[in-house]
Amino acid sequence: MNAIQPIQLIMLAAMLWVSACGGGESAEAGKAGAKASAPAANAGPKLIGYDLRRLRPKDGETLTAMFDRMHAQATGEGKRTAVLFSADWCEPCRKLDLELGNTHPEADIGHVRIFEFKEEEWEAATRMDEFAALRKRWYEPADSYPVFIVLDAAGAKVEEMKEAIDRLEQQGVEPTVAVWFRGLVP
Repeated sequence: MNAIQPIQLIMLAAMLWVSACGGGESAEAGKAGAKASAPAANAGPKLIGYDLRRLRPKDGETLTAMFDRMHAQATGEGKRTAVLFSADWCEPCRKLDLELGNTHPEADIGHVRIFEFKEEEWEAATRMDEFAALRKRWYEPADSYPVFIVLDAAGAKVEEMKEAIDRLEQQGVEPTVAVWFRGLVP
């Protein structure tokens, strides 16, 4: 099973849509609610965006060296790391990009740094061999996207997104990126 199952895509798309649309609240109701609850918002958890770093081809540095250097830096800062291999032509990748543009409580996502690799950037630099070799460290199939994997401090695979979706669904938990990351707190 190399690709995300259609029902998983539908669930992920629906979750992303509801999240992006503010849960179905009208704009006026949202403004009124924001004014009424402004003091309470200060008491709530701090919201942050995902710590996302896109690794692009750089003259004089191989992708492996770049990744190893940045992974060591992130783990040195106490961050868990994840790698995301995606492509602009991939619809599930574009939906995942929408989620990665959202904010969540810092406690849920602030401990994870994501390193993103876009196929087109490495292909344009005629360095797809590096892209493919790094991807194969954790995920052998070459024909499926997105590939989103959480790593341990040594850079070994902990869990892939499709595995996390299956695990969370079996637990009766909504399979979102923020929920996945929340469960990775060291």
